[in-house]
Amino acid sequence: MFTDTSCEAPNYYYEAIQVDVVESGCYNLTSNSTYDTYAYIYKGNFNPISLTSNLLSENNGSSYSNQFELITLLQVDTTYVLVVTTVDPRVTGIFSVIVTGPNNVSLNRISKYF
Repeated sequence: MFTDTSCEAPNYYYEAIQVDVVESGCYNLTSNSTYDTYAYIYKGNFNPISLTSNLLSENNGSSYSNQFELITLLQVDTTYVLVVTTVDPRVTGIFSVIVTGPNNVSLNRISKYF
């Protein structure tokens, strides 16, 4: 979704966020933003050249107010990467990620591609 195979500049910007859990269980990750968000969650690492490698789940912002919602089982001692982008091309802005589940999680920015 957020790569462009032509010789033009990329159409989509994204932010990659490492997600670490201290307790295995079902977690709900949602966004809060003024724009229509799209999210992917990967087990292990995220490779922007191969978007389907390690992909667990994705959501196109079809939940309340065009915000993404991912409901997924996350295991302790496993690295997960949440990639947040937009449904519309060339859109950037502020967003937050709300996580609910059996325990706290830590979210750490890995990269931002603008």
